[in-house]
Amino acid sequence: MIVFNTTFHVDEAIQDDFIEYMLQEFIPMATKSGLLTYPRLARIFGKEEDEGLSFAMEFEVADIIAMEKWNAEESNIVYAPLMERFKEKIIGFSTLMQTIDY
Repeated sequence: MIVFNTTFHVDEAIQDDFIEYMLQEFIPMATKSGLLTYPRLARIFGKEEDEGLSFAMEFEVADIIAMEKWNAEESNIVYAPLMERFKEKIIGFSTLMQTIDY
């Protein structure tokens, strides 16, 4: 299984608005096609050098082919409104991870 994670660093002043947007808008848009499943939004604890808070937005995806399809067809539709809404008050980076069963 593939885990698709985006880590966001968010200005503390927009924390509540960010969380509400992620739960009410972002997750439903991201999972609409069924390519991304099992969404989980989590607060990241740790010492931050900059002001603000960090969050991890995580989804499961069946395989790399499904991830590439989502990136090509849906990612801009999902991420563009997020970035437009919060502008410079949010930054993020994405990571793909493969789970290892033991």
